[in-house]
Amino acid sequence: MSLTMKNISFIVGMILLFLILWGTGYLEGDPEGYTGFGETADISPDDEEIVFIYEHEGESAVYTAPVNGGNAELVAGASEGNSLLNPTFSPDGGKIAYVEQWEDDDEQQLGKLMLIDRADGKIKEMTGGEGLVTEAAFSPDGQSLFFLEAGVHTNYSPIASERPHEFDIYRIDLDTEEMAQITEKAAYDMSDLDLIPDGEALMYRNFDETDQLVFHNLEDGSETTVIPMGDFAVDEPIISSPALSPDGEYVAFSDVARTNENGTYIYEGYRMDLETKQVEQITSFGEHVTSPVFFNNQDKLIVTVDKGFATLEPDYSYWVISTDGEERQRIQIEIP
Repeated sequence: MSLTMKNISFIVGMILLFLILWGTGYLEGDPEGYTGFGETADISPDDEEIVFIYEHEGESAVYTAPVNGGNAELVAGASEGNSLLNPTFSPDGGKIAYVEQWEDDDEQQLGKLMLIDRADGKIKEMTGGEGLVTEAAFSPDGQSLFFLEAGVHTNYSPIASERPHEFDIYRIDLDTEEMAQITEKAAYDMSDLDLIPDGEALMYRNFDETDQLVFHNLEDGSETTVIPMGDFAVDEPIISSPALSPDGEYVAFSDVARTNENGTYIYEGYRMDLETKQVEQITSFGEHVTSPVFFNNQDKLIVTVDKGFATLEPDYSYWVISTDGEERQRIQIEIP
């Protein structure tokens, strides 16, 4: 074979190799950002749908899907570079509230409360974005949104990661958009906002030397503190992602059940009777269980299971479980 023919054969071979590698993705580079489901989900009032966040290479969007699994439907996307979190249904299922967060030019974390009307798809900014909104909860009548806003996003210790602090609770009227500040705490830590069924009190998780549930009376501002009772794997209960049952009689949360062979905490789901404060374990996944949410009309919950806990990247999936923990089924969701 002549030198010219050898050169031609070499060039053709390299072109074919390039096309093969490109087609199989080897030359595309690693995708940037997380791809997968978000940590929290909510269930519709009729127990037929769930709403959740899905990220593709770091781009966030709100989706809904049938609670028994199937094709997801896009509800809303984030502005470029922003992230979405904590979606929740309105009591009639006609609206979805969620939070959109981002960093400003000074690398300060900010977040605003968003509301989408499912009938016409219109999205409204409910807060101005000057502060850091972290989550929201609808009033039982659907006329108001209560939300948490942090005053700062920082670390008070050089060995701690930056987190939201100086929290207070606010309420916004969905018709007039008038806003009112409910608490004046500038609390170090506050999360998992919820309302009791009659709408007369709020529930939230607080840390004050130990995790605790706080019930805030909206009429007189008085507060009642609840600490679960039971056998826990650590000295004090860790109340992670608590959720109130629709009848107001139980609170589900996740807590440390044991440690694995590497010393990593294994979280499972628990349910507390609010009258007796007694706690029972209701899951046995052997993985990191978090973010329980009660069905509205059935004795079931949805929990999030993270198979990537204590690794560099989470691996979330959603599961339906019975309240006694005897039955469980993964929600298989197809993202378009």
